Amino acid sequence: MKPNAAKQFVANAIACALLAVGLGSGQLAMAKEASKASVADLRYGVALYHYYQQDYLPALSELMVANARDGIQGHGDNPALIAGGLNLAFGMQDHAQQVFYQLLSDEHRPQSVRDAAWFYLGKLQYARGDWPAAEQSFARVSDKFNADLRSEMRALQINVQIKKQQFSAITIKEVNQQQLGSWTGYALYNLGAAHAREGDMENAQEFLNELKKLPLAEDKRNRTEYFALLDKTYTASGYSLLQEKKYVEACNEFSRVRLDGGESNQALLGYGWAAMAQQKYLDAISPWQTLQQRSLQNAATQEALLALPFAYEKLNAAGDALREYENAEQMLGAELARVRAMRSRLSSAEILDLLRSDPMSAGEIKALDPAASTLAAGVVSDGQNWLKINDTSVLKTRSLYLSEFFSHNQFQTQVLELRDLLKLQKILRDWQPKLLLYKESLQQKKLLRQRQETVLAQKLLGQKADELQRQRNALQTRLTHIKDNYDYLALADDSTRKTYLLVERSEASIRQLKAAGQDTSAYESKLDMVRGLLQWRAAQQFPGGIAENEAALERIDQQLAEIDSRKQKIKDINTTGSDLQPLFVRIEQQQQQLQRQLQQVDAAIAVRGDQLQQQVDRQLQVHEKRLNRYLSQAHLAVARLYDSAIGKPAQ
Repeated sequence: MKPNAAKQFVANAIACALLAVGLGSGQLAMAKEASKASVADLRYGVALYHYYQQDYLPALSELMVANARDGIQGHGDNPALIAGGLNLAFGMQDHAQQVFYQLLSDEHRPQSVRDAAWFYLGKLQYARGDWPAAEQSFARVSDKFNADLRSEMRALQINVQIKKQQFSAITIKEVNQQQLGSWTGYALYNLGAAHAREGDMENAQEFLNELKKLPLAEDKRNRTEYFALLDKTYTASGYSLLQEKKYVEACNEFSRVRLDGGESNQALLGYGWAAMAQQKYLDAISPWQTLQQRSLQNAATQEALLALPFAYEKLNAAGDALREYENAEQMLGAELARVRAMRSRLSSAEILDLLRSDPMSAGEIKALDPAASTLAAGVVSDGQNWLKINDTSVLKTRSLYLSEFFSHNQFQTQVLELRDLLKLQKILRDWQPKLLLYKESLQQKKLLRQRQETVLAQKLLGQKADELQRQRNALQTRLTHIKDNYDYLALADDSTRKTYLLVERSEASIRQLKAAGQDTSAYESKLDMVRGLLQWRAAQQFPGGIAENEAALERIDQQLAEIDSRKQKIKDINTTGSDLQPLFVRIEQQQQQLQRQLQQVDAAIAVRGDQLQQQVDRQLQVHEKRLNRYLSQAHLAVARLYDSAIGKPAQ
């Protein structure tokens, strides 16, 4: 598998989604430009913006929020493909699988969309180790699928055949015909290594030799990978030749490995054994002396400690051999003590404290002492595991005992999950004092209300009640007087009352005329008729007026009752805080829920921390057993040489 392929995982997912609707001729750059120039839905544009800014979590969140509402319009299946790719890259495999199955459930979707879904579903199944399912998914991808992604898929198909032990029929010609592009070297190496594991050195050599013919990569990053792959190839080729007893050819292969490369230790060790097989003992001493100066944590260095005195023995230099065996005893013993000390100090608490710490810089990581009896590890933000799509924090170590183990995807996935749990634990713990603070704030609010707000409210309500009571008393007195005296005109309408006032003034005028001796009988007759009509009209309006005034009294009584109710409610609130009680209950429920969640997270962290500690301890135990074995061999060699020296006759 190509080491840095994971970095392009999300980019490939987005590119595939864009190409699914025919943007451009297959070049990712063209697809990106087309997508930037044509966005029908603003939310989709926002998601793409976050993607191009490498803010993948906001991009995924935008797509999920849009989907929870009314979806994204005008972009077909693109958002679903992008969401599936992002979910898969973030490790949400179950959700990603649902997205891809939903896309594939509709037979009417475009072939390009179905190709993309089958491809990423196959990658998901490959990551889970479900080789048959991955093989079936990849087989459903059409020949029209994007060329770059198809190259990756073909390389994965070869790996599936290797995993299923069905690779023996794959030839170099078939590999070259697959048009694997930058994946060709990895396919050739994986096939060569697979044949070597099966003991078929002839075929192993054919694939490895074909890899050596590949041209030098132009891109700097790919060139670095190319040289690293060549080192692995020359080393693997050297050991396969060593097993075939082709010692000269093996030395040639080992000598082509870079001394500063990752395979140099194994190459130096292999070169020495190839020279020993040719009885070129002096040629073996030189690389082993070089290897002896390197970190004793490396298995090749540990083996070289015993191989070097063995070479001296072959040269009949018993004194030099004894010196080197004793040196090996001392160095292996000290290293064994360090490993045992590391195992004794290693605890899940130490690992959890390490994961809680802030990410370290490259310089800080480099400053860690790999020879110390600690993990010599730190959290960094430049992880290389396949889940990395931005500055994902992973665990990195300078200890050679653990570096290979730490680099495994499975281990780093566990680290990421545990670190996420620790972040969640911190969030939950941070909320505990916040809920207490909210509860105290409500208590303060209750006290403040009793001291200020309620007093003012009671006062205002009392003033309003007094005013209403005065109005009621005045109305009641007037209404009683009207009813007792049958004062119809008091409740008559304005026109009737005004007319009646004119009648009364006319009566006064008639009395004056009559006192002056004038005849007013005609006026009096007409005035009596008008007065009678007005009284009759007032009598007709009287019941309605009484009812209207009594209704006004009832309304005032209702208002007074409401004020009394509000006053009593305020009094109850002062006494019990009834309106705040639901908030107190809710906070109590939240505290209980928070405590339950925190207990669950704590339990999960404890289990994951113990699992991680046990895995690291098992890895250290493997190294301890090897050191013990080498140390025992050194003890036996020293004893053998002393016995030989004692039993040798004096000269």
